[in-house]
Amino acid sequence: MFRQRLRTRASRALLGLAALATTFASREVRAADDGRAVDGRALPPPRTATAEVEPPTKVVGEKPAVEENELAGAPILGGNTDIGFQLGVAATFTRVSPRYLPYRWKIDGLVSASIKDGPRGTEVVQQSHDMRLDIPHALNGKLRIMPGIFFERTVNAGYFGVGNASPTITNPDGSVGSRYQYVHQEIRARVNLRQPLGGAHSIMYGLALRNVSPSSYAGSKLDLDSRRVDKDGKPYLRGLESLNHAVLSGGLVYDTRDNEITPHRGSFDQYALRVSGATPTRAGVYSTGANVILRRYVPIGGPFVFAARLFVDAAAGNVPFYDLSQGGAFIPIDMPGGAQGVRGVPNGRYSGLVKMAGNVEIRVTHLRFRLFGDDFRIGNNIFFDTGRVFTKYGPDPRDGKGLGLKYGVGAGVFVVWGTAAVFRVEFAYSPDAVAANPNFPIGIYAADGQMF
Repeated sequence: MFRQRLRTRASRALLGLAALATTFASREVRAADDGRAVDGRALPPPRTATAEVEPPTKVVGEKPAVEENELAGAPILGGNTDIGFQLGVAATFTRVSPRYLPYRWKIDGLVSASIKDGPRGTEVVQQSHDMRLDIPHALNGKLRIMPGIFFERTVNAGYFGVGNASPTITNPDGSVGSRYQYVHQEIRARVNLRQPLGGAHSIMYGLALRNVSPSSYAGSKLDLDSRRVDKDGKPYLRGLESLNHAVLSGGLVYDTRDNEITPHRGSFDQYALRVSGATPTRAGVYSTGANVILRRYVPIGGPFVFAARLFVDAAAGNVPFYDLSQGGAFIPIDMPGGAQGVRGVPNGRYSGLVKMAGNVEIRVTHLRFRLFGDDFRIGNNIFFDTGRVFTKYGPDPRDGKGLGLKYGVGAGVFVVWGTAAVFRVEFAYSPDAVAANPNFPIGIYAADGQMF
């Protein structure tokens, strides 16, 4: 009990460090947005004084000295003019051991919601709740088991049309209202399994069950596109009703990272296929997909690490509209826009059957210390992201002309807590950010774990 109280005090002290960066960003947002709430999730000021003690006896974020439980958490506090006031908490509970790397088991959880007063009165604008379990050495090391449950509801989810050149039309005052928004509600349960094949290779397979219930606002882009039909008479969009999806995935993994939590060198590649179907079958929603994810980590001197990722996802069939702006087999990722794609580009900004994103980062850890019995590392990163979509497999006027690459550039701060928990806050500029926030072209992201 005493150790748990110390961890709680440590978490409050640690969050003050991350709050410094968020404070400066908040001031810029208020200046740019005439005093209104900011876009993103900031961390609160410290509630107790920090104390730096002697350096840790082990390398922080790597092999633990003894088997023990590690509890880490960070509040989510912030908001913007779209989602209102947002609050929540992210937590990680890990059993670490020198005999089981990166850990014996780990539980991640997130509870988050935002409240705003609008034309429909005060309402909950966004909700995101999940719990994930990871057991790397199940069945005497023969299988890695990764189940999870998720609930998401967003009343301002983004849909801007199909294509890499989909335009945005603003109102006379520069706002867009609900024109490019819809209500997205999803309940998802999944289990991913990873089995070693020998050396750095393993096979991975997974099953996900989803219920997705979208609804459009009258006169919105989604409402208008839902009434359209293609030249062959088929629906222009699919997935406009409540559907139950089953997604079966399988693939190969190549992993030579020196550390899963904070890698300094090595590769982490994934090659995967997936097949999906939905009920009721009258909706005609079914698809197949393939994706390739290549990641590289290279030390470039001292504490600096160069990290890069290439992500390509291709789908075929009758894909629901909300899956045209996300990719991935085992873990769905919003792309090319969003916190896991091209940072700074809003979620749902571009949609198509083929999506690609490239990311490069330089990461550095410049502060290591022990606080109330726990080990910490504070670091920063700078990054450049780029990507695009293709509407279909061939030329399409909705994709425009030229390379059509979208981009985001920015920086962030991250905290490695103990041996298995990472929390980060990042700020990204992109010209596309104004599509969701006309007065402030910056995306602010708070999340657990490194992006890749």
